[in-house]
Amino acid sequence: MPWFDTHCHLDFDAFSTDFPQFLTQFKNAGITRLLVPSVSRSNWQNVLKLNTKQEISIALGCHPCFLPSSEKELTTELFDLQTICLEHQQQIVAIGESGFDGRFPESEAQQLLAFESQILLAKQLKLPLIVHSVRKHALTYERLKQHNFDQGGVIHAFSGSYQQAKQFVDLGFKIGIGGTITWPRAQKTIKAVSKLPIDSLVLETDAPDMPLFGMQGIDNSPLNLPKIFHALHAIRSEPQDQLKQHLWQNSLDVFRLNE
Repeated sequence: MPWFDTHCHLDFDAFSTDFPQFLTQFKNAGITRLLVPSVSRSNWQNVLKLNTKQEISIALGCHPCFLPSSEKELTTELFDLQTICLEHQQQIVAIGESGFDGRFPESEAQQLLAFESQILLAKQLKLPLIVHSVRKHALTYERLKQHNFDQGGVIHAFSGSYQQAKQFVDLGFKIGIGGTITWPRAQKTIKAVSKLPIDSLVLETDAPDMPLFGMQGIDNSPLNLPKIFHALHAIRSEPQDQLKQHLWQNSLDVFRLNE
């Protein structure tokens, strides 16, 4: 059974030196599907170019940490996002990465405007959302619920309690499992992930970011996906093959890539 990295930033500089060689390494490791979300207008075109590779699916969006500071510039960028998504509707499989980041309270108004706009865009295009939610799960859930968002998606790099995760699962979202569960200090998240329904989980690396425990200071890579899987298997009750099969199918299902 192959691997699917449902969240990696292959357009970032860490992968620019010899991109074809990276893809060969991933394929040799059994990583046959990758999803690359965008973060702002500055990389939409680069992400679109990656979609020429059969194994790479893409999403377009405005990340909460990369938003313009002025409302006028943000409104323009969100309009441009809608335009490019409509133009490339056949290429994109999701909207995102979008959401809230509580580490930057000074931009919460911009984050709210951007997330609401992208919820509506995803509803319009009938696409799932890739959601960035850091220290803002209650607000993220509230806005999705308020808009009756029913296209599903992934709560990327989830860190939180079982109750928080289950709320998102009940809205039709998958929970993105990454390097967080390799950190001994992440006991609340580890406990949550151990109890969630098997059909609610997908694997991701967030490469080149979100390093695994013991790999601080080293660029993350989709090649670390099996390490995350083994950390997940260690806290789950399912047989290894069954868990891997479900993770693969969950990933295809959420992005409607069933073969």
